[in-house]
Amino acid sequence: MLSLWVVGKHIPSSIKNVSEDQTIIFDEDSKKSTEKILHDLIAEKGSNGVINRMEKYRVEEDVLLSILSQKTVRNVKKDYYPIMNRIKEIVKLWDRGLSFFDIANKLSFSPILIATLILKEKGYNKKDIKNIFTNLDLIEDKRIKNEIMKAIEVDIAYSPESSRIQRENGKKGEEMLKIYLDNKELQFLREDDLRKLGSGKTPDFLLKKPIKIRGRKVFWFESKAIFCDYIEFKQYYNKQLKHYISLFGPCIVVYWKGYIDDIITDKRVLVVDKNFFEKSFTSFEYI
Repeated sequence: MLSLWVVGKHIPSSIKNVSEDQTIIFDEDSKKSTEKILHDLIAEKGSNGVINRMEKYRVEEDVLLSILSQKTVRNVKKDYYPIMNRIKEIVKLWDRGLSFFDIANKLSFSPILIATLILKEKGYNKKDIKNIFTNLDLIEDKRIKNEIMKAIEVDIAYSPESSRIQRENGKKGEEMLKIYLDNKELQFLREDDLRKLGSGKTPDFLLKKPIKIRGRKVFWFESKAIFCDYIEFKQYYNKQLKHYISLFGPCIVVYWKGYIDDIITDKRVLVVDKNFFEKSFTSFEYI
């Protein structure tokens, strides 16, 4: 049994009790309560729901938005083709007066993608749709313009603004990691350096000389500007991480938006958040 503060850092693998000050007591062996707390974090729709969850669990806004965005993307991947198969029915709903947002809310789907599918069915080509989402002045139809404005406002995963924020967060995370490594006077190769050397696999920061931190060997660092839960880690591990470990050795992966405890089964991986650099990465030795 351990006691852990939840929000903005890492969420416990199992909740046993939530006290008045929101201290979490958890059992490391169970995942059910983690799923419950994450479900609670994303269950209430709309801006008020986000605010309520932030206040209840003292979640930082960017952490909650990262969780919500990941949930939206997963739902889209699961439901995209079933919704595509219903597109004519969906267009009829729009013709009857339901907005892009109303239909998306009804289907628990992305407003931006609902708008895109409907506009395609109405004869807009891919280039036109891309242009009107980035330049609303190109839209002559008042209804479409207002509804796209609403879709852009509420879609936290697929709007041009959310895409821009995701890119900026990614760059910011890598820059923060670079600053921490520079402060420790560690030398490393970046992705561009590795590409110039002909490497097809490119960790964010490959140390020129590996180190040992608290008995753990570290050959490279990776920056991830998202929240890490079981699904995220499993997908990342199987798609890329395990292959990079085989090539480059043990590593540290930084999830700047936090992570769930006990997601790791490979002892060659150390998952950390920003607190690691402020509290744990105080000393190291070269291997």
